[in-house]
Amino acid sequence: MISKKRKYSVWLVYLLLAPILYSIVYHYSRRVESVFSIEFLLFAALGILVALFPIQTEKSILFLISGISVATLIILGLHAEMIVTSLAVITLMAKSDIKWDDHFRYPLNLLIFHVVSLVSAQTYYIIEALVGETNVYNISIIAVLAYLFANLMSNQVLIYLTNRYFYRRNDRVLFDEDFYFTLYTNFFIAPLSFILVYLYEELHLIGVVIGSLPFVTMTIGMNMFYKSRENNNYLRRVNLASQELAEKKSKNEVIDTYLHSLATIFPSKTLCYFSLKDDGNLVRERIYIEDGGVNFINEKVSRSDFFFIEQAINSSEIQCYTRAIDWKALNTMDYLKLSESALVLPVKRHNQVDGVILITHHIKNMYTNMLIALIEIFHQYFTIALDNANQYELLEEDAETDYLTGLPNLKGFAKKLERALNTSYFNTVSLIVLDLDHFKQTNDTYGHQAGNEVLKHMGNMLDSFTDDEISVARYGGEEFVILLPNYTKKEAEEYAEQVREQIEHHQFIISHSINSEKKETISVTASLGVATHPTDSVDPDELITLADRAMYIGSKQKGRNKVTVAQMRSYQYG
Repeated sequence: MISKKRKYSVWLVYLLLAPILYSIVYHYSRRVESVFSIEFLLFAALGILVALFPIQTEKSILFLISGISVATLIILGLHAEMIVTSLAVITLMAKSDIKWDDHFRYPLNLLIFHVVSLVSAQTYYIIEALVGETNVYNISIIAVLAYLFANLMSNQVLIYLTNRYFYRRNDRVLFDEDFYFTLYTNFFIAPLSFILVYLYEELHLIGVVIGSLPFVTMTIGMNMFYKSRENNNYLRRVNLASQELAEKKSKNEVIDTYLHSLATIFPSKTLCYFSLKDDGNLVRERIYIEDGGVNFINEKVSRSDFFFIEQAINSSEIQCYTRAIDWKALNTMDYLKLSESALVLPVKRHNQVDGVILITHHIKNMYTNMLIALIEIFHQYFTIALDNANQYELLEEDAETDYLTGLPNLKGFAKKLERALNTSYFNTVSLIVLDLDHFKQTNDTYGHQAGNEVLKHMGNMLDSFTDDEISVARYGGEEFVILLPNYTKKEAEEYAEQVREQIEHHQFIISHSINSEKKETISVTASLGVATHPTDSVDPDELITLADRAMYIGSKQKGRNKVTVAQMRSYQYG
């Protein structure tokens, strides 16, 4: 933010320097009486008309005043050129809806264009004196080109310095896309300026009127061309990004891809993703700051501190703010202090808002109706991709979940084991294979329904032993497997013994015995085998085989209801 002291300092500098500059130019200008002529009024009107059709880019606002300025300089002199340029700049800023809190931008931009006028005019006069006779109707074509080039370069340098040292925007570069676009347009402006001066020399006032028509036409045409080119570019990139979204299968992949695409395709300085939890709490999960990438955070925030987000949640519609004063009072986020424009995009799932995306930019009125329409189209693609990803994850979850116990099945367990073995966070990974003893006898005695009840209760019991790292799965039939990240072989053996004891002393209540309509209690025991990575094996399949072998050969065949630790490359257990 620009302090009040610096804002009023700009006014002070302008009020001190502007009269001096105008006074010097007035006394040394070749034609000072021209500012009271009809020609001057026509050129002033032409400059204002050109300023009414600016080209707004992500970083700045462009307008084709240099062609009018050089013609004014040639015909009416530097004094008139400075006034015409100043009137055009004031019109441009008024058209850009410069608010009172940014009043300093008027004197700041006027000072920049005054310096540009002086540098460009001196360049023109020097080149005109050097080239001598190579002119037509007192117009030196080389001098006109030199003026336009000096105008472009001095303007670019001054804007760069202003952004770098006054606004303190360190992301600015000297030669950006706007510079090359303006350079390109100067190739069209130069002949139009020559024609305007030529027509004035031939037809006087009527010549100015006729010569102004190509300028107006070109200004409107370039404006439309630039907007059309930008819109086509947006549509092309949105189409590619939408195809990329459609390929993503997980919710997080869809969200990350969408946020990255929003940040790289559309104008944005800061981008945040908020999730709305089932309990109504708002959590800021991701934040993107230009040139800083996406940072993953999990910060709970108060909805009352972000009332403008609350409005988007309640309305379920995209909210657009064109200037900071309209929305900054509704938030407390420090990293948005340089933002002006803002878009709030509700994220819907099953027609309910379960998240919000906030996009901001430091330029006022950055998000035009066309940009909002394009973002809205892209947001619809995102909503569809997000719904598809949610459905895919539900299907994946169902495919990886055991129907009877609700535990992960072998497929789901294999993924967890693979992740545990591939992370550097765990030094060791142990697993336990558990098989219920004489379970066929249980089924034969009490029936398969009762057997299923025992398996359900067993799944619940084992699941109660887990935490954020330890996980349990149904391996198949009456077999279960327990994953123990960061457990040594000794620790895993002790853990397995505790599980075995809990099972041995637990009374399982069954309601569907084939022997009685009453509830019955039964007891079961289990045999367990333990294997550890990397002590026993580094291969996940072999690790399971070793634990399974220890369970069958070491526990089942040696009396059951016991724990056996795997022995590498051994088929004999004592």
